[in-house]
Amino acid sequence: MVVGGVSGEQHFVTSYGEPGSPLSPRMAWQLWAAAVMLADLYGEQESWETLRLDLPPLALPVADTVWMARFARTFDAIATRLAEGRSDPVGLTSCTGEEMALHLVIDYAETWLKDDVLTTLDSLPVDAERDDDFEGAREALFRDHDVLMLFDPALDGVDDPEGALHEHFRFANLHPSRWFLPFADQAE
Repeated sequence: MVVGGVSGEQHFVTSYGEPGSPLSPRMAWQLWAAAVMLADLYGEQESWETLRLDLPPLALPVADTVWMARFARTFDAIATRLAEGRSDPVGLTSCTGEEMALHLVIDYAETWLKDDVLTTLDSLPVDAERDDDFEGAREALFRDHDVLMLFDPALDGVDDPEGALHEHFRFANLHPSRWFLPFADQAE
């Protein structure tokens, strides 16, 4: 991988090795690798049934071929932005669909690292506190975790833009038919 003339692991050190970076270079690389793997896996329509298992049940009625293709591309968007060194919530995700994809990227990276499916480059510097702090990554990379409420049956209707919960909390595009609309700070 070459980004901006800098190759592979050096790019992750340059982009994420500064003090105050929300991700260590190893964590950023692990998330990037998981996003690339998910983009490859779900880039094929034959694998979408497996991807549907990771989605909130309320997404399934709208998850037709066009919707699934668009959602599968969100993994590429996340991988690209991580490779570019983006790690702030506004720069990393631009819509609810990408936030859902980022949750999956982090979940899979954590599982794959534990199961030795994902390995870390030995040449990256070690940060004992942050290299495997997936909870810290979840804290740092999201504006909020509203999309995860869609998995809770007790919150039925939270996705309804006309509903009382939606109005009170001002959720952004929780209904899966609106997942690909840009957040207000991303709209041009």
